[in-house]
Amino acid sequence: MFTEDTILLLYEISDVLVAGLSKGSVYALMAVGMTLVYGVSKAFNFAYGDFFNMGGYFAWILIVGLGLEFGGYIAVFIIVLPLLFGVGYGLEKFLVAPLRKRADWENRIMMLTLGLALFLTNLYMVVFGVKLKSLPPILDGILEAGQFVFSYQDIMIFGLSLGGILLFGWMLNNTRTGMAVRAVAQNPAGAKIVGINIGRIFAATFAISTVMVGFGGILLSQKLFINPSSGGAIMVKAWVVTAFGGMGSIRGGLYGAFIIGIVEAFVGWKFGMSYGIIALFILLLGTLVIRPQGLMGKGE
Repeated sequence: MFTEDTILLLYEISDVLVAGLSKGSVYALMAVGMTLVYGVSKAFNFAYGDFFNMGGYFAWILIVGLGLEFGGYIAVFIIVLPLLFGVGYGLEKFLVAPLRKRADWENRIMMLTLGLALFLTNLYMVVFGVKLKSLPPILDGILEAGQFVFSYQDIMIFGLSLGGILLFGWMLNNTRTGMAVRAVAQNPAGAKIVGINIGRIFAATFAISTVMVGFGGILLSQKLFINPSSGGAIMVKAWVVTAFGGMGSIRGGLYGAFIIGIVEAFVGWKFGMSYGIIALFILLLGTLVIRPQGLMGKGE
């Protein structure tokens, strides 16, 4: 028979595990979006974390600023996600695409997105101020499963993130755009020969990644505070997850995200949240020493 202390420990571990899976599912959204852009365009987007903030701030305007309750999240999904797609598509078409015609375009795009990140950070500071902001949970309350208790918030975050990932996977495998994205990622020259509009695919992948990280911002802002500079920390975590799973590998990004989410949750539970990021870098460095291409990345 288990002692009372052992039972309480099992309850705590199950709660931490669910929280880690919830956070890991959001990291998976962000990792898939970053992997998509890198896999197709081979360019790194330094403004990625600020698009996370964009999703969180847009949701805050609707839910907190306008005083909406549950219907606010419905409005967010209907209004903000298409808006994020438009922002990502427009930025790629008017800012990123012209640089692809120049020499050394990969570095030029990285410098552009770094400048865009600084611009967005300061724009958020002017518009929203420096005070921390957060979102109310989509669903309050707890779920009792026998002797175990889980928050509806974690369950909803996990379910919505997983739904977003599955929808992306279906799009990638069952639509013309998805198949074109895969073709461009595998062989851009060959895709162009068979008539695929490379520029349109680049813009679409940039827009889809913006939606995915913005969606992650909407979900994770229920558990974390957002401020104008928090995009930098999110950018670091998204990069750690992507590098850990393997640059360009969507499956590796998924596996890496859940592993890192669980590790971060248990380290934070045992030692404090400030040690979570240290544990992530130790895990990343240890993995890269053994397998430099990441869990499922391909060596070159």
